[in-house]
Amino acid sequence: MSQDLTQLSSADVPAAAELAVEHHRAGRLGDARLLYEAILAVEPRHVRAAHNLGAMHLQEKRPGLGLPLLATAADAEPPEGHAWVTYAHALIGSGQLDVAATLLATRAAAAPPPALELRLRLAQGAKLVAEDNLAAAESQIRRALEISPEDPGANADLGLILFKLGRTSDAISRLERAAQLTSGDPVVLVNLGSALRALRRHDEAEAQYRAALVKDPQNAAAIHNLGILLVELDRHAEALACADTALAAQPNHVEALMLRGNALYGLTRYDEALEAYAQIPAQQSARYAALIKIGRSQAALRRYPEALAALEQAIALRPDAAFARYERAYERLLLCDFAGGWQDYEQRWRHEPFWHFGAGIVSGQVRQGLDLDLDAADLAGRKVLLVAEQGIGDQVMFASMIPDLAATAGEVVCVCDSRLVGLFSRSFPGVMFLDPSAAVSLSAFDKVVAMGSLGRLYRNRLEDFPATPFLVPAAEVRASWAERLGPKPAGLRIGISWRGGTPATRRTERSIPLSQFAPMLALPDCEFVSLQYGETRAELEAVNVGLARPIRVFPTAEIDDFEDLAGLLTTLDVVVSVQTSVVHLAGAVGTRCLVLVPQNPEWRYTANASTMPWYGSVRILRQSRPNDWDPVIHQAAALLRRGDGPATRD
Repeated sequence: MSQDLTQLSSADVPAAAELAVEHHRAGRLGDARLLYEAILAVEPRHVRAAHNLGAMHLQEKRPGLGLPLLATAADAEPPEGHAWVTYAHALIGSGQLDVAATLLATRAAAAPPPALELRLRLAQGAKLVAEDNLAAAESQIRRALEISPEDPGANADLGLILFKLGRTSDAISRLERAAQLTSGDPVVLVNLGSALRALRRHDEAEAQYRAALVKDPQNAAAIHNLGILLVELDRHAEALACADTALAAQPNHVEALMLRGNALYGLTRYDEALEAYAQIPAQQSARYAALIKIGRSQAALRRYPEALAALEQAIALRPDAAFARYERAYERLLLCDFAGGWQDYEQRWRHEPFWHFGAGIVSGQVRQGLDLDLDAADLAGRKVLLVAEQGIGDQVMFASMIPDLAATAGEVVCVCDSRLVGLFSRSFPGVMFLDPSAAVSLSAFDKVVAMGSLGRLYRNRLEDFPATPFLVPAAEVRASWAERLGPKPAGLRIGISWRGGTPATRRTERSIPLSQFAPMLALPDCEFVSLQYGETRAELEAVNVGLARPIRVFPTAEIDDFEDLAGLLTTLDVVVSVQTSVVHLAGAVGTRCLVLVPQNPEWRYTANASTMPWYGSVRILRQSRPNDWDPVIHQAAALLRRGDGPATRD
């Protein structure tokens, strides 16, 4: 063979090809490349040279040069050859999945190579997930599992897809199998922890996150999710320790800085939380989330212009993302900017954590069927499925707009918490109410509407809130409670609730030890009735020892249904409660209520007003300093002593 590659002839090509392969195998890539190029200059469709040079370009991250050569090799070889398989793999790696699928269909005949088809299905599934086409993604991954049922990646991918679809129990089973097949891959363990967390299996979720950290102590997702879980469980000090441990090993660990801020926020150390968030560099992708948390912390400090400014910065960074707009909804609603607030509030359905952890009875199927961004005119004369969401207090609050919807729509069917079905059915006789176990076909309705979306349709100005009672328990329920309670005392009959929320909804910040109610409990000639849910026996026994008239308590089973609880509330003169569903129910039936609100209130209680827009009978008493309830308790006692009624609307 001539040594002058520019003079290479057709007769030299076979020997040149053998020498090129020898150079290639020996790692003499420069020599191999020159020979491949010389061969292709003489025979442009030489399969071996095109294939090997194309593969070399791909290995060196030059797909623009490599793919055409692999295509040449695939096209030039006989149908039974395998250069097309390499080309198909290269297409998948470059993201050209449709071209790869076509190639597979035309060249594989009756028996496509399993490894190639498996990889293509997995890649197509990942692409569909990125496009939020979860049903199609599930189909692709299930086809991959038909090829290789024990493939770790396919099991992990299907588990994540099922989780995103809201089929959480199925997702857990699949992710558990993936964890076994991968011997505890941290990514799989974190996803499994999140699925367990969605079902409130907190201990198991924590175990998975901690197992991921054993495998990879600096795993950002594991630190982030474990921290979120600890914060949700009101274990803020532990979350802070987790963050500080990570920061001791890596001082600029972004997820640990975020966790530190979240933990400090939960400990009501808002200024320190701001310092932690401020350390996250502007160029980091986490800066978007940090700005949102800065906005939340500024709002907790009642610096509302600064809070909104931080959220505007976050929105400018990622205009198409939902989280910042959803967070801005809270601040706008808190400030009674209802038109802007409700508009932003619609973003909750585009914010994945909301519909996994806060949407309540809204299933994945229902979520996908929701009609978003509707106008009231879109519902005129239509058959509407109204789906309750979030906690039971929110369902009561949003139910105040059911009459508005019923006056607009042709027919309304509402799915709500089973404890509300009886009370709602009696109060809104033109609407059918079902509990979540009822079989409902979405196709039977013209529109599917989430209950929280009614605000944007019917409550855009303060004057749109009628603030009149809208729930009416049965007369026989009210009469039964009046008989059970017996003659009224000389003073007031007062219902009390002192613990509110869950660990995930700031229970510590919004709850008060019953013993701290002493200035109210000492009011002469008054009778107190416990409205508190949960285990209260020990606390009540300890307080009742020192009272001349012990707090009355009824079995939970007798007030668990909200029509029974509503009937009890109508027999009381006044309710004193922290932020909890009792406040909403008292307002909804028109019972006078004093609500004790922390310095950093929930948006439903507004930033500064002395009344709630939703209810005319509720008066707000506010903390002036975090964790300082004594002045609020004394104010409530003074109002009860004087017999003051609720304030007029601000």
